[in-house]
Amino acid sequence: MQRTPPVRILLVERVPVLSSETRSALSTSTAFQVVGHATNAVDATRSARATKPDLAVCETTLPEPGALELARFFRVRMPETRVVFMTRGQNESELFEAARVGVSAYLSGGMEPADFLRALLRVAHGEYLIDDAVARTPAVAVRILALFRAGSDKAVPPGQWSAAASLESAAPAARLAPLFVPLSPREIEILDLVARGNSNKLVARQLGISDQTVKNHITTILRKLEVNDRTEAVVTALRNGWIKIDAPARAAGNV
Repeated sequence: MQRTPPVRILLVERVPVLSSETRSALSTSTAFQVVGHATNAVDATRSARATKPDLAVCETTLPEPGALELARFFRVRMPETRVVFMTRGQNESELFEAARVGVSAYLSGGMEPADFLRALLRVAHGEYLIDDAVARTPAVAVRILALFRAGSDKAVPPGQWSAAASLESAAPAARLAPLFVPLSPREIEILDLVARGNSNKLVARQLGISDQTVKNHITTILRKLEVNDRTEAVVTALRNGWIKIDAPARAAGNV
């Protein structure tokens, strides 16, 4: 019988997040092979180009340009490498941003070693995971998984972690796409680009308009959708089916 090759991992940490027990389990498991280490995003990109890892397992407090920019690099330059974020504690805002830039999993570094390794294997097989210790409440889980599910219909919390159990009952309205779309085609186009992790400046550059015009459109989007920030606007659009992150970017139209 042919042996399954190990999952190749690039470990990126400024400060240690994983417990010594988890590190030991990772280094001794035949299912994984740590092919590189880095302490910042720049070194991580160099190591990734050399080693071609299956997973880049990154802690979230990397020095500038930071973990989010590193995730964007993998999404654009090395999409075959899936990114796992490790965190020390619950950070809803950081989790939203991670999902938006295409991170495949957001896990607590304090997980039990066996659970952490199982989660890595599931990510390597195409799932999108959120640790229950991070997305603890149904309200948070619904909003976050809307982003993760935009990338894959396999997006589920690991194992039987509690977020999944309440999703369908917690937000039935989210499954019903409204007949009326309150946003103009240009506003949907801008929100589509924002959902893909673009800054206002990058959106402006892609659409050939000014930064201020983008800001004005986003202000109008927030007002129309009655939300407080860009992330809530993106989640609303994803849940209603107005945009899809896994679809090709919309072509530029008129201002």
